[in-house]
Amino acid sequence: MTTLDTTTNNRFEWGVIFIGAAIACGISIVMMQFGSVIGLSADGAYAGLEDMAMWGVVATGIWILWVQLLASLAGGYTAGYLRRPTPTFKAHENELHDGFYGFGVWAVSTIAVFIAISIAAMAATYVEIQTDAFDVNETMSDSDKNTAIIFAFVTGATSLLSAVAAWWAATMGGDHRAKGVDFSSHLTFKK
Repeated sequence: MTTLDTTTNNRFEWGVIFIGAAIACGISIVMMQFGSVIGLSADGAYAGLEDMAMWGVVATGIWILWVQLLASLAGGYTAGYLRRPTPTFKAHENELHDGFYGFGVWAVSTIAVFIAISIAAMAATYVEIQTDAFDVNETMSDSDKNTAIIFAFVTGATSLLSAVAAWWAATMGGDHRAKGVDFSSHLTFKK
């Protein structure tokens, strides 16, 4: 009688998390590039156009929601599907583990985006200070403050929704892995 080595089944696989996070970040970068080309960015493309500013914020918020959900679904699914099977676990335990892998993908990719944005902001501030373009006395209008608050809230809420999406997608990926779902009729280049 052979015994199953359960020590390897309980090991957390960071490589799977990083692959899922890389996929999520890659999709986010490409989709945000597409969005910025058509004016869906947070850089104030509608500055000075008060009537259009609110619609610009709404459109940008919807775009960010779509990008984050798509990236989280893809990264989470990848992590859930690629995770090493754990046959000694009950179905619920496997689902929970898959979900944590999806949540891990979301967390790592969110932290990576935060670090990248922080570095970019520090670099932009440094350039503004060096070129004396930084005006400490410049104040935001009430409309700009409200827009910034709404945009920050929408971005945070979107991030939480994408965490749920990554969890769900990872459980679906793990379920497809466990059931041996065959996607070869839809996803193949060998036809």
